[in-house]
Amino acid sequence: MWAQVQLEKLLDQRSDLWRGRARRSFPAVSTGLDWLDRGLPGGWPLGRLTEFLPRVSGCGELGLLLPLLARCTQREQPVVLAGPMLVPGPQALIKAGVVLEHLVVVREVREVLWAAEQCLKSGLCGSVVVWPPAGRVGERVVRRLQLASEQSPGPAFVIYRPGQSPPASVSALRLGLGPGPEVEVLRSPAGLVESRRLSPVFESVIELSRYREHVRSAR
Repeated sequence: MWAQVQLEKLLDQRSDLWRGRARRSFPAVSTGLDWLDRGLPGGWPLGRLTEFLPRVSGCGELGLLLPLLARCTQREQPVVLAGPMLVPGPQALIKAGVVLEHLVVVREVREVLWAAEQCLKSGLCGSVVVWPPAGRVGERVVRRLQLASEQSPGPAFVIYRPGQSPPASVSALRLGLGPGPEVEVLRSPAGLVESRRLSPVFESVIELSRYREHVRSAR
């Protein structure tokens, strides 16, 4: 009995050990999107990486993060985009609520991973989003980002390029993305899950219904 208690205590202290479906949950913050909050356990995990695997570039990966990024910058918390493939124009970012003076974009490809790691370690950023350079992404690189993210108070994201294979990692959340955006949960903080898809389609239908009702009432 004593040994079992000690083992459970050790497992609780090691968040990087996979425990099957009994894997412990992590603190999280709202994504800012109701349909995504309903599909993800708690929202974006804190202290762990979230990985995006888009099928094509610009299929909505940054759009999923804009509510979070806007919230952080409005609180004067720096947000770092390291090596982004596509960045919306300043007008679009302002329209989404992002305060540009608290947004940092790292464009030097050779320094992207180093800059992201240092920003995470600083513990000062509201969120860090990193796009690894083209080519093979090493497992060691992602593990270094994971360790650094444990020192960051905000969510951390790795967005791979289309066709780029992610290495084995201990990320809390891994999402496949398609146009729409359509979100496929490939891994969740609750452990391995059956692949399932999330989409704002149904919410859009509700909004359209509300719009039609508004138009009828206005006549």
